[in-house]
Amino acid sequence: MAREFAISDIHGCVKTFKKLVLKVLGLSKEDTLYLLGDYVNKGPDSKGVIDFIFNLRESGYNLKCLRGNHDQYLIDGLKYSWEEIEFLNRGGRETLKSFGVENIHQIPEKYLNFIKSLPLYFETEKYLLIHAGLNFDLDDPFKDDFSMLNIRSMEVDLTKTGNKKIIHGHVPNSYLDIENACLPDRQALTFHDNHISIDGGCVYTHIPNTNHLVALEMQSGKLYIQKNIE
Repeated sequence: MAREFAISDIHGCVKTFKKLVLKVLGLSKEDTLYLLGDYVNKGPDSKGVIDFIFNLRESGYNLKCLRGNHDQYLIDGLKYSWEEIEFLNRGGRETLKSFGVENIHQIPEKYLNFIKSLPLYFETEKYLLIHAGLNFDLDDPFKDDFSMLNIRSMEVDLTKTGNKKIIHGHVPNSYLDIENACLPDRQALTFHDNHISIDGGCVYTHIPNTNHLVALEMQSGKLYIQKNIE
């Protein structure tokens, strides 16, 4: 049976990403894999992460990719010199190293076009998938692109989401806390204020109980967790 998975905040950790997808999930071409953004910055191989995404798609796997705030930093840095400095200060130097270039303008066009093309949210039958979340102070929270990429807390108004709960990343969580959001029988998810974060802080090897990449099987609520192996 076809499955649907969500993963967020890979941050250049390509070895961990590959092991989670190929070995732990055993992803098939009938499955759908939603990636919720932050492919670049901080980790050792941002280029490798995007190459793996390209390879999976070219091999016939069904991937749906969102934009994260770190992906946006790269886009903004292409436009403004001060934003390029901010990109570098937020882990961008590791990204440039992975591409073997000295500045973001030297990154090959196909990678830049991929990042520029990424949407800000996906909608499934039951859920909204967003990198960070929505600003429910607005009548139409989908008009606030900045919040979709950057907001760090929210009180979900289901009347503004079509009664759909939100799956997101962006704010690192203990993988133990993410595990606790799944019921012991793995048949449903426990949502706090109608949203759940699946950012296990994979790249943060210095923070206790993070340092894991998390995949959520959306139908069953089953969680798959891979420790950072970079």
